[in-house]
This record gives sequence, C-alpha cells and structure tokens, in this order.
Amino acid sequence: MNSTIEQKGMPAEPTLELLQEQQPAPDEMTFWRKVKRSSKKLGEEIAVTGIKSWLAMTDSQTSVRHKAILGGALAYFVLPVDMVPDVLAGVGFTDDMAAMTLAANSVGTAITDQHEQAARDKWHSLHEPSVKAD
Repeated sequence: MNSTIEQKGMPAEPTLELLQEQQPAPDEMTFWRKVKRSSKKLGEEIAVTGIKSWLAMTDSQTSVRHKAILGGALAYFVLPVDMVPDVLAGVGFTDDMAAMTLAANSVGTAITDQHEQAARDKWHSLHEPSVKAD
C-alpha cells in the first residue's frame, strides 16, 4: 500500500459510482431545462462551455476523474442555491461561469473538438426562430 487513500480502504482511482455518491451529477432533463431557460442570459461562450462540458461528461471516452470534475461544476450550475443568485442582473451567473470555466480548463483534452462543435450547434439550434407551417 503506497497511498494514504489505499491505507484507509479506498481505491486510489475512485469509481464513477463512488464519486457520484459524493457529488451527484445533474440529470439530463434538469441540465437541458436550465440551459434552455438561461442560455440567453449566459451568453454564447458560457452556454457553450456548459454544453460541451455536459457532452464530455456523458462521453464514454472521458475518464472517471474528468467526469467527476465536470459533473461537479455542472451540478453547481443546476442547483437552485448559488453563492451569487442567478436572478441578479449582470452578476447572477458569474459564479456558475467561474465553476464551469475552471472545470473545462482543468480537464484539458477531455473536451474534444467534436464536443466543442456539437455544443455550438446545440446553442445555435436553441436560438433559431421557430418555423411555423402555413
């Protein structure tokens, strides 16, 4: 046994299930509801950061460690209680922005170009005017 974690009976590389017990990731419906409701207030760059983080977190190729980092930031984003309430005009999403940006930057290449492009496409699809049939 080399590490203190192993000595305490915990695995050196925690499983996704163990991490989710400690910090549950948001469920898909809650995440997309929050994105749709607040994407204009967030602005494109922050919304895209959240969406690409979600896409990376749900990607089977992303490591458990990176999923946990992204899941923690995304859970903070969807929580109804914030350090800075989201309803405050101009500053309400600054804490969410900081958490998502820090998480996205810390996972490096776990967020791929494909995640980035899919996130931008999704953001733009949320803001396309609805086409009504005549």
